[in-house]
Amino acid sequence: MGRISIILFVCLLGVGVTFITYLGRTVVSDLDALSTARHDDINWNMSQLEIETLNLNSAAHNAVHGHDSDLSVFRKRYDIYYSRVRTLTQSAFYNVISKEPDAQVGLAAIAGFMDEVTPIVDGPDAGLRAALPDVQRRVEDLRPQVRDLSLAGIQVFAKEDAMRRAALSQTLVKLAASIFGLILFLLFALATLLKVHRRRQQAAHENLVMRSRFEVTLASSLDAVLVVDTNGRIMDFNGAAETVFGYSRAEALGGDMADMIVPQHMREMHRKGMARFLETGKRKIVGAGRVRLDGLRKSGEVFPVELSISLSEVNGERVFVSFLRDITRELETEAQVRAARDKAQEGEKAKSDLLTVMSHEMRTPLNGILGSLALLDKERFDDRQKRLLNSISVSGELLLSHVNDVLDLSSLEKDAPRREKVNFDLAGLLQQVTESLMANAEARGNRLLLTRLSDDLKTVTGAKRALQQCLVNLLGNAIKFTADGRVSVEAERLNGGDLVEIRVSDTGVGIAPENMDRIFDEFVTIDTAYARQNTGTGLGLAITKRLVEGMGGTLEAESLLGEGSLFTLRVPLPVAQVEPHLGTHVSSKTADSQSYAHRALVVDDNDINRMILREMLLGAGLRVEEAADGFEAIKHISQERFDIVFLDISMPGIDGIETLHRIRQLPVDWRNLPAIAVTAHAAPKDHNAIMQASFLDLLVKPVHPREIEAKLASVLAQDTGTTSVSRLETAGANFRAQFGEAEYRKALTTFETELNELHHELAGLAALTDEARSKAHKLSGSAAILGQSATHARLQTIEHCETEAWDELKEHLFETSGKA
Repeated sequence: MGRISIILFVCLLGVGVTFITYLGRTVVSDLDALSTARHDDINWNMSQLEIETLNLNSAAHNAVHGHDSDLSVFRKRYDIYYSRVRTLTQSAFYNVISKEPDAQVGLAAIAGFMDEVTPIVDGPDAGLRAALPDVQRRVEDLRPQVRDLSLAGIQVFAKEDAMRRAALSQTLVKLAASIFGLILFLLFALATLLKVHRRRQQAAHENLVMRSRFEVTLASSLDAVLVVDTNGRIMDFNGAAETVFGYSRAEALGGDMADMIVPQHMREMHRKGMARFLETGKRKIVGAGRVRLDGLRKSGEVFPVELSISLSEVNGERVFVSFLRDITRELETEAQVRAARDKAQEGEKAKSDLLTVMSHEMRTPLNGILGSLALLDKERFDDRQKRLLNSISVSGELLLSHVNDVLDLSSLEKDAPRREKVNFDLAGLLQQVTESLMANAEARGNRLLLTRLSDDLKTVTGAKRALQQCLVNLLGNAIKFTADGRVSVEAERLNGGDLVEIRVSDTGVGIAPENMDRIFDEFVTIDTAYARQNTGTGLGLAITKRLVEGMGGTLEAESLLGEGSLFTLRVPLPVAQVEPHLGTHVSSKTADSQSYAHRALVVDDNDINRMILREMLLGAGLRVEEAADGFEAIKHISQERFDIVFLDISMPGIDGIETLHRIRQLPVDWRNLPAIAVTAHAAPKDHNAIMQASFLDLLVKPVHPREIEAKLASVLAQDTGTTSVSRLETAGANFRAQFGEAEYRKALTTFETELNELHHELAGLAALTDEARSKAHKLSGSAAILGQSATHARLQTIEHCETEAWDELKEHLFETSGKA
């Protein structure tokens, strides 16, 4: 029960007692009034008045009939009567009866009688004696009226007594009701008190239980628990605190916490913080959760602790409850975990660096092998030499494929890049992939068949590059493990929805049931014998599965040993809206070879690579100078003008990026000449880092003459601002002459596919992006090398279009598409 409730209870009790006391006093007063028996007095007075009237009448009779009678007797009797009347009229009862009509008649008669008789009585004896008969008669007449007055007085006071008894009765009823109410109130108060008493008993019991639990908790807590008052004195100190700090409970209780457990270097800060809190209430550590600080043992040892401080305030009394833990071992463990993590990260970085280095070191000699093969005029060799050269080429390409597999897996593990979705011709892609692998299939005596089971497999939206890689991997595997059999590709759209199912089946060696669960694992090759017939890294299917899942699809495999295998690939490839494309113009014109008459500087520390690139550039019609490192390149460019520089990235001394940076600082007009990076690093992050410098483009080793032609056409055209149509047409003719018509058609098909992709991308762009400019730049190079002069001009216009002019150019391009 609260203080307010108690005050209210006392007030109500006081009011009740006061009211009952008032009623009691009223009852006593009424009883006193009733006990006075006024009606007896009234009856006596009125009777005395009647008696005095009779006595006066008798005295008047005696005076009338006795001639010698003494008038003094009459006068005495009249005086008594007069006194009686005066007593009556001056008493309190007169005010009551004087208001009654019946009494007023009697009183008026008496007053009139006395007014007329009194002068006679007080007059001479002769006059009195003469008037006595009349006085007697008037006394006789007055007697009935006095009688009526007595009766009226009795009735008035009887009525008044009845009213007083009624009032007393009501007062008694009120008194009884009040006493009853007070009793009920007291009973309610008693019940309330009993309830409060029981609650307090329950609360006391709960407090006792809680205190017992708290004490047990403190005693059994693994953390040190300290309760400290606002003066910094220790009020409680559990067993864990004894263990942690080395003090016994008896030693700690009442001691100054700052002196006992706070290290010297933190003591002053602790005292200032406590003073600030007590003065301003501002908290820094109190209620701030877990905080790591230093603690001090009894031995003087300073050790790390993790503590949490809470403020408890009850009835204005504040105490601090602190939970502390010795975290020496925890910090040691954290340091070990951190070291292990750093070691693991270093291992991962070492792995990445190893892959990067291996990629570079393997691609560098491959550049020499494959580049030299590309430069050889195979028509001058006999069949045996051609077979040997072909073996070298196949081995080099296979080794390059293995390197790419490892790099692809590393890239998927680290980046899991989002596959860019573009619109592309699915049927054309299937056709291209099967045709590209037709020669391999025929080499093993296989028939490679493509069947399209749905009509809506033309233009779809999806990750073209990833799907192409998946198909190449699956078909390559099927061909590799099938000899003199059949490899089939079937494609169909499921239920007219977005899902396309592509099935690759073969009649090859098949896969044993016990190996089915691990064919998608990394670095798994089913044939592990030393004399295994098929080579490979065991990464193809693992990469394929990751790519399929990255596209939101599924890949399943079924196989019977000795019968063949079936791989089912399901990928969402919704049908895309077909729109008019920019169009290409295939020139059939031929022209004589024409030199670009540009000077190029090739910078590479590897003699073979430098020689290969030089020969390719010479083949493209450029005049070429060489530099063996970055310093020599800077020296050349500071002394001579060049139109383009090819910079190897990894060189001793200064790398290609630093070399280009220094070239840009040279005090010559041609310091901003076009620069193309040449690197054996194949990782996207390396390419991004390289392109952050002021390179116009990048070539990845091994370099192919076709790529060199494309870069030259793009970069030099940009450098001069224009490229003549005749030069581009000559470039197309040169391509045919060097690589043949079939290779030209194949390159042109790929170019058209990429051009269509760019078209769909541009159609959806509200503003021209850097990515779109980059793609236009890349394709303009391809258009130049393939002799597509009109398309090259459009792509150049797109690449260099001002942002503000994009809307107008876009409208113009799409209006005129297909007309070139």
